[in-house]
Amino acid sequence: MKKLAKPSVPVWTANQLARREPGELRALLRSAEELRKAQQRALGGKGAADLQERLAEQRRAVRALANLGRDILADEGRSVSDAIVERIAKTLDAAALDEGSRFLLRAGRLTDELEPPGFEALAGMAPPKRSAGDAKPRKGSVREARRRVQAAERESRARAREAEVAEREAAQAQAAAAEARQAAKAARARANEAERSLAKAEAELRAAQRE
Repeated sequence: MKKLAKPSVPVWTANQLARREPGELRALLRSAEELRKAQQRALGGKGAADLQERLAEQRRAVRALANLGRDILADEGRSVSDAIVERIAKTLDAAALDEGSRFLLRAGRLTDELEPPGFEALAGMAPPKRSAGDAKPRKGSVREARRRVQAAERESRARAREAEVAEREAAQAQAAAAEARQAAKAARARANEAERSLAKAEAELRAAQRE
């Protein structure tokens, strides 16, 4: 019988998140569903501002789960890098937005890393069916709606990149602060030991002087 391939670290982590953080995962899936609805509305010519908000919300939900994934890897004593966390985030984002992968993610049974769909793929989604009495949308209005969707997605991605840089800087600052606290603790322990040695030496000196 052929052995199943061992999942990559990002896939393993995504599956662990599904099992250990079901509440956060549900929040991500709800966010992805709202994003898909907002994309449908934007492609229909309205709701570009709402789409930008939904994109930002999706990024936050993905980032929150990816950071929890970083904690899981650290707790397991496994190597954690920004590149690994980014791959975890991409897999979570893509799985939440894909109809088939969503169920595998919820069950903690993903087998492959995934890439989030770009706007081009999302633009190919079929718009809602119109009744015979509905007016046919003008081509110009559809192009304008797509332009607004593209602009909103670019803006959201730029803000997401800024947030990621800030998060990395904050993580580095926290690590440096933790090292500084540890060094201060060790220095205090040495100072206490030196004080005890001094007190002992003084006691011995007084005893010697009394003899």
